[in-house]
Amino acid sequence: MTTDVKKLTKNNYNTERPVIVPPVDIYETENEYVIKAEMPGVSRDYIDVVLNNRELDITGRINGNMPEEKNLRYSEFKLYDFNRKFKVGDDIDSSKLTAKLENGILTLNLPKSEKVKPKKIDIKVEH
Repeated sequence: MTTDVKKLTKNNYNTERPVIVPPVDIYETENEYVIKAEMPGVSRDYIDVVLNNRELDITGRINGNMPEEKNLRYSEFKLYDFNRKFKVGDDIDSSKLTAKLENGILTLNLPKSEKVKPKKIDIKVEH
C-alpha cells in the first residue's frame, strides 16, 4: 500500500486531516462490477459503504491506540483513515449490492440491473 497518496478532508470539527485514498481494482463481469479496495488495519465495524444519488462513498477508519507520547522515542507509524468515491451508472441494482472484508481487502459486488444484462434470444425452429 502506498501512503504517499493522501488528501485532506474536513472532519466534524471543520479541521483538515490526512486521508489515504486506497488503491483499487475494478473489473466487470457479465452480471456485475467488482471493486476491490486495499484497506489494511480497518475492521468491519469501522467501514461505511454508502450509495447515494449514483455516488459510491467508501470510508474506513482505523481504530487503534498509539502509545502515550511521553513514552514515544521515535515514530513513523500513523493511523490514517481511508476514503474513496466513485460515480456509478444507473445500470447498478443498488438493492443487491454486497460487501466483504477479508485480509484488509474490501470487495464490493455491484450487480447490474436486469435491463442491461445481455440476453440470449432463443431461436424457434418451425417444421
